[in-house]
Amino acid sequence: MTLTEGFVKDEVFIDFGVEIMYGDDQCYIDYPCRFPTVGFQLMATNGLSQIADRIRKDQGMKPMHPLDEYTDDTCDNDGWYDFYVGLNGYADNHMDSCIEFVVINSDSEDNEQLYTIDLTADEQNALYARLDEQCRKYLDKGCEELLAEARKRMEEDATYELG
Repeated sequence: MTLTEGFVKDEVFIDFGVEIMYGDDQCYIDYPCRFPTVGFQLMATNGLSQIADRIRKDQGMKPMHPLDEYTDDTCDNDGWYDFYVGLNGYADNHMDSCIEFVVINSDSEDNEQLYTIDLTADEQNALYARLDEQCRKYLDKGCEELLAEARKRMEEDATYELG
């Protein structure tokens, strides 16, 4: 097991208390291309929160948790992060290239701002495997089946729009 796989296994959990978001997106290369998407909200684990804190601290914001010179008394104790990640039918590996997080209930000027945690190809593969494992365990279907459901919904919506 690599460090990446260990981190993903210990720190990435889908929040199944929040509805899975089926949708679609579009990109333009030579022509418009629509593709299905499936979005998950992730639990705000210590590891993900530390990465988010570090990203925001590098931008000059107070972290939500004690970090480096910040203590419980000097960090932004009232705020938190919402983390999101998605699958898509466009990328070969079906993973988004980042985990997104939003700053919530912060006194900082970046309240409600969206940030990204960029993922390497290896991190994307490890994350896909983790999401697939959790979906199979808790939903009795894997990521490919969820993307197929999103594709079906997308096609039904397109038929409805044309009809």
